[in-house]
Amino acid sequence: MALTLDKLYSQLVSVAKKKRKLLSASFELTTRCNLRCKMCYVCENVNDSNCKAKELTSEQWIGLAEEARDLGLLFLTLTGGEVFIRNDFKEIYEKLMRMGFILTIYTNGTLITPEIANWLASMPPFKVSITLYGASRKTYQEVTGSAEGYDKTVKAIDTLLEKNIPTEIKTTVVRGNKSEYDRLLEFAQQRKLELGIVNYVSPRREGDNTNPIGNRLSPQELVEYEVHINERNIELGLLMRKDNSSMGSQLVSLERKDTIIQSSEPSDAFHCLAGKSAAWVTSDGRLLPCGLLDMVKAYPLDQGFALAWEELKRGCELISPCKECQECLLQSFCEHCPARLLKETGQYDRKSPYLCELARRRKEAVNWSIP
Repeated sequence: MALTLDKLYSQLVSVAKKKRKLLSASFELTTRCNLRCKMCYVCENVNDSNCKAKELTSEQWIGLAEEARDLGLLFLTLTGGEVFIRNDFKEIYEKLMRMGFILTIYTNGTLITPEIANWLASMPPFKVSITLYGASRKTYQEVTGSAEGYDKTVKAIDTLLEKNIPTEIKTTVVRGNKSEYDRLLEFAQQRKLELGIVNYVSPRREGDNTNPIGNRLSPQELVEYEVHINERNIELGLLMRKDNSSMGSQLVSLERKDTIIQSSEPSDAFHCLAGKSAAWVTSDGRLLPCGLLDMVKAYPLDQGFALAWEELKRGCELISPCKECQECLLQSFCEHCPARLLKETGQYDRKSPYLCELARRRKEAVNWSIP
Protein backbone atom coordinates (compact mmCIF):
# COMPACT_ATOMS: atom_id res chain seq x y z
CA MET A 1 0.00 0.00 0.00
CA ALA A 2 1.38 3.39 -0.96
CA LEU A 3 2.41 5.64 1.88
CA THR A 4 0.13 8.70 1.88
CA LEU A 5 1.46 12.15 2.71
CA ASP A 6 -0.63 12.18 5.90
CA LYS A 7 0.91 8.90 7.07
CA LEU A 8 4.36 10.06 6.07
CA TYR A 9 3.82 13.30 7.94
CA SER A 10 2.68 11.45 11.07
CA GLN A 11 5.73 9.22 10.99
CA LEU A 12 8.10 12.13 10.43
CA VAL A 13 6.46 14.15 13.20
CA SER A 14 6.80 11.29 15.65
CA VAL A 15 10.53 11.01 15.03
CA ALA A 16 11.13 14.78 14.82
CA LYS A 17 9.25 15.47 18.05
CA LYS A 18 11.18 12.80 19.92
CA LYS A 19 14.53 14.05 18.63
CA ARG A 20 13.56 17.75 18.79
CA LYS A 21 14.35 18.23 15.11
CA LEU A 22 12.83 21.05 13.07
CA LEU A 23 10.32 19.61 10.60
CA SER A 24 7.64 22.23 10.00
CA ALA A 25 7.51 26.02 10.16
CA SER A 26 5.47 29.04 9.22
CA PHE A 27 7.00 32.09 7.58
CA GLU A 28 4.88 35.15 8.40
CA LEU A 29 5.90 37.19 5.37
CA THR A 30 3.98 40.28 6.47
CA THR A 31 1.65 41.51 9.20
CA ARG A 32 -0.07 43.84 6.73
CA CYS A 33 -3.43 42.94 5.21
CA ASN A 34 -5.91 44.39 2.74
CA LEU A 35 -8.87 43.37 4.94
CA ARG A 36 -9.74 44.72 8.38
CA CYS A 37 -11.08 41.62 10.11
CA LYS A 38 -12.36 42.60 13.54
CA MET A 39 -11.05 39.47 15.27
CA CYS A 40 -7.58 39.22 13.74
CA TYR A 41 -4.77 38.86 16.29
CA VAL A 42 -2.20 40.55 14.04
CA CYS A 43 -3.43 42.84 11.29
CA GLU A 44 -1.71 46.04 10.17
CA ASN A 45 -2.74 48.42 7.42
CA VAL A 46 -1.60 47.43 3.95
CA ASN A 47 0.10 50.82 3.51
CA ASP A 48 1.77 50.94 6.93
CA SER A 49 5.26 52.10 6.00
CA ASN A 50 6.74 51.26 9.42
CA CYS A 51 5.59 47.66 9.21
CA LYS A 52 6.75 47.38 5.64
CA ALA A 53 10.19 48.69 6.57
CA LYS A 54 10.56 46.04 9.27
CA GLU A 55 9.65 43.14 6.99
CA LEU A 56 12.44 40.84 5.92
CA THR A 57 13.55 41.18 2.33
CA SER A 58 13.14 38.36 -0.16
CA GLU A 59 16.87 37.65 0.14
CA GLN A 60 16.60 37.34 3.91
CA TRP A 61 13.63 34.97 3.69
CA ILE A 62 15.41 32.82 1.15
CA GLY A 63 18.56 32.77 3.26
CA LEU A 64 16.64 31.69 6.36
CA ALA A 65 14.86 29.02 4.34
CA GLU A 66 18.17 27.60 3.15
CA GLU A 67 19.47 27.39 6.71
CA ALA A 68 16.23 25.85 7.97
CA ARG A 69 16.25 23.32 5.12
CA ASP A 70 19.71 22.23 6.19
CA LEU A 71 18.30 21.57 9.69
CA GLY A 72 15.64 19.28 8.20
CA LEU A 73 12.73 21.65 7.59
CA LEU A 74 10.34 20.08 5.08
CA PHE A 75 6.81 21.39 5.64
CA LEU A 76 6.59 25.17 5.22
CA THR A 77 3.56 27.46 5.41
CA LEU A 78 3.62 30.97 3.97
CA THR A 79 1.27 33.20 5.91
CA GLY A 80 0.58 36.78 6.98
CA GLY A 81 -1.15 39.20 7.14
CA GLU A 82 -1.90 38.68 3.48
CA VAL A 83 1.01 37.18 1.58
CA PHE A 84 -0.10 38.35 -1.85
CA ILE A 85 0.33 42.02 -0.97
CA ARG A 86 4.10 41.51 -1.18
CA ASN A 87 5.38 42.47 -4.62
CA ASP A 88 8.14 39.90 -4.27
CA PHE A 89 5.91 37.00 -3.27
CA LYS A 90 6.42 35.22 -6.59
CA GLU A 91 10.19 35.41 -6.21
CA ILE A 92 10.07 34.05 -2.65
CA TYR A 93 7.60 31.31 -3.53
CA GLU A 94 9.44 30.07 -6.61
CA LYS A 95 12.79 29.86 -4.86
CA LEU A 96 11.28 28.03 -1.88
CA MET A 97 9.56 25.59 -4.20
CA ARG A 98 12.86 24.86 -5.94
CA MET A 99 14.39 24.08 -2.54
CA GLY A 100 12.00 21.15 -2.24
CA PHE A 101 9.73 22.34 0.55
CA ILE A 102 6.16 21.05 0.81
CA LEU A 103 4.51 24.46 0.67
CA THR A 104 1.12 25.62 1.93
CA ILE A 105 -0.16 29.15 1.32
CA TYR A 106 -2.50 30.79 3.83
CA THR A 107 -4.46 33.63 2.24
CA ASN A 108 -7.78 35.47 2.34
CA GLY A 109 -8.00 34.88 -1.42
CA THR A 110 -9.08 38.38 -2.38
CA LEU A 111 -5.90 39.13 -4.33
CA ILE A 112 -5.78 35.87 -6.30
CA THR A 113 -6.46 36.89 -9.89
CA PRO A 114 -6.76 34.53 -12.88
CA GLU A 115 -3.17 35.50 -13.74
CA ILE A 116 -1.94 34.48 -10.29
CA ALA A 117 -3.93 31.23 -10.49
CA ASN A 118 -2.28 30.45 -13.84
CA TRP A 119 1.12 31.12 -12.32
CA LEU A 120 0.40 28.86 -9.33
CA ALA A 121 -0.83 26.14 -11.66
CA SER A 122 2.58 26.14 -13.34
CA MET A 123 4.25 25.37 -10.01
CA PRO A 124 1.43 24.24 -7.68
CA PRO A 125 1.84 24.23 -3.92
CA PHE A 126 0.81 21.35 -1.71
CA LYS A 127 -2.23 23.40 -0.79
CA VAL A 128 -3.78 26.87 -0.88
CA SER A 129 -5.75 27.42 2.32
CA ILE A 130 -8.36 30.17 2.07
CA THR A 131 -10.36 31.61 4.94
CA LEU A 132 -13.99 32.26 4.01
CA TYR A 133 -15.28 34.75 6.58
CA GLY A 134 -18.95 34.54 5.67
CA ALA A 135 -21.51 33.47 3.11
CA SER A 136 -22.60 36.88 1.86
CA ARG A 137 -21.41 40.36 1.00
CA LYS A 138 -23.24 41.68 4.05
CA THR A 139 -21.35 39.38 6.39
CA TYR A 140 -18.04 40.19 4.76
CA GLN A 141 -18.73 43.88 5.29
CA GLU A 142 -19.52 43.19 8.94
CA VAL A 143 -16.54 40.94 9.64
CA THR A 144 -13.80 42.15 7.28
CA GLY A 145 -14.86 45.67 6.35
CA SER A 146 -15.12 44.75 2.66
CA ALA A 147 -18.32 43.57 0.98
CA GLU A 148 -16.39 43.10 -2.26
CA GLY A 149 -14.10 40.73 -0.41
CA TYR A 150 -16.78 38.05 -0.60
CA ASP A 151 -17.03 38.20 -4.41
CA LYS A 152 -13.25 38.19 -4.80
CA THR A 153 -12.77 35.26 -2.43
CA VAL A 154 -15.44 33.12 -4.08
CA LYS A 155 -14.00 33.86 -7.50
CA ALA A 156 -10.51 32.94 -6.26
CA ILE A 157 -11.69 29.61 -4.85
CA ASP A 158 -13.49 28.68 -8.04
CA THR A 159 -10.57 29.77 -10.22
CA LEU A 160 -8.09 27.70 -8.19
CA LEU A 161 -10.36 24.66 -8.40
CA GLU A 162 -10.73 25.12 -12.16
CA LYS A 163 -6.93 25.04 -12.41
CA ASN A 164 -6.82 21.86 -10.29
CA ILE A 165 -4.77 23.60 -7.63
CA PRO A 166 -5.22 21.82 -4.25
CA THR A 167 -7.46 24.14 -2.27
CA GLU A 168 -9.07 24.06 1.16
CA ILE A 169 -11.46 26.45 2.83
CA LYS A 170 -11.99 27.23 6.47
CA THR A 171 -13.83 29.81 8.50
CA THR A 172 -13.19 31.59 11.77
CA VAL A 173 -16.37 31.72 13.82
CA VAL A 174 -17.13 35.10 15.41
CA ARG A 175 -20.23 37.04 16.38
CA GLY A 176 -20.62 38.46 12.89
CA ASN A 177 -20.86 35.10 11.10
CA LYS A 178 -22.01 32.59 13.71
CA SER A 179 -25.38 32.09 12.02
CA GLU A 180 -23.90 31.17 8.62
CA TYR A 181 -22.41 27.73 9.21
CA ASP A 182 -25.10 25.94 7.18
CA ARG A 183 -24.59 28.23 4.19
CA LEU A 184 -20.82 27.88 4.39
CA LEU A 185 -21.15 24.11 4.58
CA GLU A 186 -23.42 24.14 1.52
CA PHE A 187 -20.84 26.29 -0.29
CA ALA A 188 -18.13 23.74 0.54
CA GLN A 189 -20.22 20.72 -0.43
CA GLN A 190 -21.11 22.24 -3.80
CA ARG A 191 -17.39 22.33 -4.52
CA LYS A 192 -16.64 18.94 -2.93
CA LEU A 193 -14.52 20.58 -0.25
CA GLU A 194 -14.36 20.10 3.50
CA LEU A 195 -15.07 23.13 5.68
CA GLY A 196 -12.46 23.70 8.38
CA ILE A 197 -13.48 25.50 11.56
CA VAL A 198 -11.22 27.83 13.51
CA ASN A 199 -13.07 28.02 16.81
CA TYR A 200 -10.57 29.83 19.05
CA VAL A 201 -10.04 33.58 18.72
CA SER A 202 -7.01 34.78 20.63
CA PRO A 203 -6.42 38.18 22.20
CA ARG A 204 -4.13 40.30 20.06
CA ARG A 205 -0.49 39.39 19.79
CA GLU A 206 0.52 42.99 19.20
CA GLY A 207 -0.88 46.38 18.24
CA ASP A 208 -4.40 47.71 18.73
CA ASN A 209 -6.13 47.81 15.36
CA THR A 210 -8.68 45.08 16.02
CA ASN A 211 -10.83 43.72 18.84
CA PRO A 212 -10.65 39.91 18.95
CA ILE A 213 -12.08 39.49 22.46
CA GLY A 214 -15.02 41.76 21.69
CA ASN A 215 -15.88 39.73 18.59
CA ARG A 216 -15.34 36.16 19.71
CA LEU A 217 -18.20 34.00 20.95
CA SER A 218 -18.90 33.47 24.62
CA PRO A 219 -18.23 29.92 25.87
CA GLN A 220 -21.95 29.12 25.75
CA GLU A 221 -22.35 30.53 22.24
CA LEU A 222 -19.32 28.61 21.00
CA VAL A 223 -20.53 25.31 22.43
CA GLU A 224 -23.96 25.87 20.87
CA TYR A 225 -22.16 26.45 17.54
CA GLU A 226 -20.13 23.26 17.98
CA VAL A 227 -23.22 21.24 18.87
CA HIS A 228 -24.95 22.54 15.74
CA ILE A 229 -21.94 21.52 13.64
CA ASN A 230 -22.14 18.01 15.06
CA GLU A 231 -25.86 17.77 14.41
CA ARG A 232 -25.56 18.95 10.82
CA ASN A 233 -22.66 16.64 10.04
CA ILE A 234 -24.47 13.67 11.56
CA GLU A 235 -27.55 14.51 9.47
CA LEU A 236 -25.43 14.64 6.34
CA GLY A 237 -23.51 11.47 7.18
CA LEU A 238 -20.23 13.39 7.41
CA LEU A 239 -19.48 12.64 11.06
CA MET A 240 -18.23 9.07 10.85
CA ARG A 241 -16.58 8.57 14.21
CA LYS A 242 -17.20 9.76 17.74
CA ASP A 243 -13.62 10.09 18.93
CA ASN A 244 -12.48 12.94 16.69
CA SER A 245 -10.58 15.06 19.17
CA SER A 246 -9.54 17.94 16.94
CA MET A 247 -11.88 20.80 17.77
CA GLY A 248 -10.34 22.91 15.04
CA SER A 249 -10.93 20.42 12.25
CA GLN A 250 -13.80 20.20 9.81
CA LEU A 251 -15.78 18.07 12.27
CA VAL A 252 -16.25 19.04 15.89
CA SER A 253 -16.65 16.36 18.56
CA LEU A 254 -17.89 16.98 22.08
CA GLU A 255 -17.66 13.33 23.14
CA ARG A 256 -14.33 13.29 24.92
CA LYS A 257 -13.09 10.90 27.53
CA ASP A 258 -13.40 12.18 31.09
CA THR A 259 -9.73 11.63 31.87
CA ILE A 260 -6.73 13.81 32.51
CA ILE A 261 -4.38 14.03 29.55
CA GLN A 262 -0.91 12.96 30.63
CA SER A 263 2.03 14.30 28.66
CA SER A 264 4.83 11.89 27.88
CA GLU A 265 6.92 14.33 29.90
CA PRO A 266 4.97 15.63 32.93
CA SER A 267 7.20 18.71 33.18
CA ASP A 268 6.47 19.63 29.55
CA ALA A 269 4.02 22.52 29.24
CA PHE A 270 3.52 21.96 25.51
CA HIS A 271 1.20 19.23 24.19
CA CYS A 272 1.71 20.43 20.61
CA LEU A 273 4.73 20.50 18.31
CA ALA A 274 5.74 24.10 19.09
CA GLY A 275 9.35 24.28 20.11
CA LYS A 276 9.78 20.56 19.53
CA SER A 277 9.59 20.13 15.76
CA ALA A 278 7.73 23.26 14.68
CA ALA A 279 8.42 26.98 14.74
CA TRP A 280 7.23 30.33 13.44
CA VAL A 281 9.24 33.19 11.94
CA THR A 282 7.67 36.65 12.24
CA SER A 283 7.75 39.24 9.50
CA ASP A 284 10.59 41.07 11.26
CA GLY A 285 12.70 37.95 11.73
CA ARG A 286 11.96 36.65 15.23
CA LEU A 287 11.87 32.89 15.69
CA LEU A 288 8.89 31.89 17.88
CA PRO A 289 7.42 28.54 18.97
CA CYS A 290 4.11 29.54 17.32
CA GLY A 291 2.32 32.61 16.03
CA LEU A 292 0.76 33.43 19.39
CA LEU A 293 3.70 32.91 21.72
CA ASP A 294 5.94 35.94 21.25
CA MET A 295 7.55 35.98 24.72
CA VAL A 296 9.90 33.10 23.86
CA LYS A 297 12.04 34.08 20.91
CA ALA A 298 15.39 33.86 19.20
CA TYR A 299 17.00 35.80 16.36
CA PRO A 300 18.12 33.61 13.44
CA LEU A 301 19.35 36.56 11.37
CA ASP A 302 21.83 37.47 14.11
CA GLN A 303 22.95 34.05 15.31
CA GLY A 304 22.08 31.70 12.47
CA PHE A 305 19.05 29.43 12.29
CA ALA A 306 20.74 26.44 13.92
CA LEU A 307 21.75 28.31 17.10
CA ALA A 308 18.42 30.18 17.19
CA TRP A 309 16.53 26.87 17.04
CA GLU A 310 18.54 25.49 19.95
CA GLU A 311 17.89 28.66 21.97
CA LEU A 312 14.18 28.50 21.20
CA LYS A 313 13.95 24.89 22.38
CA ARG A 314 15.72 25.78 25.63
CA GLY A 315 13.33 28.67 26.17
CA CYS A 316 10.31 26.41 25.72
CA GLU A 317 11.74 23.83 28.12
CA LEU A 318 11.96 26.50 30.84
CA ILE A 319 8.20 27.11 30.74
CA SER A 320 6.46 25.30 33.57
CA PRO A 321 3.04 23.74 32.94
CA CYS A 322 -0.02 25.12 34.65
CA LYS A 323 -0.53 22.85 37.67
CA GLU A 324 -4.24 23.62 37.93
CA CYS A 325 -4.72 22.70 34.28
CA GLN A 326 -2.77 19.47 34.67
CA GLU A 327 -4.92 18.38 37.60
CA CYS A 328 -8.25 19.50 36.16
CA LEU A 329 -10.79 16.77 35.42
CA LEU A 330 -12.13 18.86 32.54
CA GLN A 331 -8.79 18.90 30.76
CA SER A 332 -9.94 16.55 28.02
CA PHE A 333 -12.53 19.16 27.02
CA CYS A 334 -10.03 22.02 27.10
CA GLU A 335 -7.62 23.56 24.60
CA HIS A 336 -5.22 25.22 27.00
CA CYS A 337 -1.56 25.70 26.10
CA PRO A 338 1.19 28.09 27.25
CA ALA A 339 0.49 30.51 24.39
CA ARG A 340 -3.23 30.72 25.07
CA LEU A 341 -2.82 30.95 28.83
CA LEU A 342 -0.31 33.77 28.42
CA LYS A 343 -2.58 35.69 26.06
CA GLU A 344 -5.66 35.10 28.21
CA THR A 345 -4.14 35.74 31.67
CA GLY A 346 -0.67 37.23 31.23
CA GLN A 347 0.94 34.13 32.75
CA TYR A 348 1.87 30.63 31.58
CA ASP A 349 0.78 28.92 34.78
CA ARG A 350 -2.57 30.57 35.50
CA LYS A 351 -5.81 28.99 34.36
CA SER A 352 -7.97 30.97 31.96
CA PRO A 353 -11.57 31.74 33.02
CA TYR A 354 -12.63 31.76 29.34
CA LEU A 355 -11.07 28.38 28.54
CA CYS A 356 -12.26 26.88 31.84
CA GLU A 357 -15.83 27.95 31.20
CA LEU A 358 -15.65 26.65 27.65
CA ALA A 359 -14.49 23.24 28.91
CA ARG A 360 -17.29 23.17 31.49
CA ARG A 361 -19.92 24.04 28.90
CA ARG A 362 -18.60 21.33 26.57
CA LYS A 363 -18.97 18.74 29.27
CA GLU A 364 -22.49 19.90 30.03
CA ALA A 365 -23.30 19.58 26.33
CA VAL A 366 -22.77 15.82 26.45
CA ASN A 367 -24.87 15.50 29.63
CA TRP A 368 -22.05 14.38 31.87
CA SER A 369 -21.93 15.39 35.52
CA ILE A 370 -19.55 18.15 36.48
CA PRO A 371 -17.10 17.00 39.19
